[in-house]
Amino acid sequence: MGVAALSGPVDSARLDEGLDGLRELGYEPVEAKNLRSRHGLFAASDDARLEAFHALASRDDVEAIVFARGGWGVLRILPRIDWNLLRRRPRAYVGYSDLTPFLQQVIERVGVASFHGPMVAADLSRGLDDRETASFVGSLLGELPTEVELHDHFGVSERPDEVTTGVLLGGCLSLLVSTLGTPWAGDLDGSLLFLEDLDEPPYRVDRMLTHLRLSGTLTRIGGMIVGHLHCEGRPEPTAWNGEVTLRGVLREMAEEFSWPLVEGLDAGHAAPNLTLPLGTLCSIGRGGRTLRLAIDAADAC
Repeated sequence: MGVAALSGPVDSARLDEGLDGLRELGYEPVEAKNLRSRHGLFAASDDARLEAFHALASRDDVEAIVFARGGWGVLRILPRIDWNLLRRRPRAYVGYSDLTPFLQQVIERVGVASFHGPMVAADLSRGLDDRETASFVGSLLGELPTEVELHDHFGVSERPDEVTTGVLLGGCLSLLVSTLGTPWAGDLDGSLLFLEDLDEPPYRVDRMLTHLRLSGTLTRIGGMIVGHLHCEGRPEPTAWNGEVTLRGVLREMAEEFSWPLVEGLDAGHAAPNLTLPLGTLCSIGRGGRTLRLAIDAADAC
């Protein structure tokens, strides 16, 4: 299994812990050449990160690539990725956070599903719980579909009476917003849009959702699924400045649209971080309490 670093510099101790975690799951890590490098904000210069990633992606013995960490840096090199190379050697790519635009482009340009899931020097370094392990390994083995419970943490879910079906897309809210107005903004039309983020207070979440609304994105989706949406140091859904909550922001936004809003998907910048097959047909069950992953088109009704 390849381990790549397209974003920020990787902490050596956490990386070693995460690599040991991969080995415990039965995977032998193949390290990208820049994995232990540092160049300012990044895990090596733009050229070096790109070269190391292409070298890893060109190997026929690497059946999946998991990213070491997020941070910042993918957008700087996204236009220079050799998508023809990735198409010639299709495989599973697993990551989240800064990898959100990359995972979307894998779906659109390579034509395969990508996976919003654990990263080596983040989730694997702390150790996956049983649900995370089953989700991660099962996704890599293609052992889907499965049903994931949705928890009503915020109390904002609009429970649909009927099954709502769409292609599961999305990821980190701030990264999705950062691509708007560029050629790298994903085609989210008709999707079940999954959103998560970390350390974003309600006013910034509102600003980003407003940006998505003004761009027309939210008019065209089929539904929204909210994962971990934590504001660091403020337990969900504690009020911001004593009055504004994430619950209030989400409720107000959802009132403008007819599609269902559900929340409580255990995925994103917190544990547990379940692996999600982006780019596959999924459905929100009747009552909005479960998300069924990677269903067949015949089961969409």
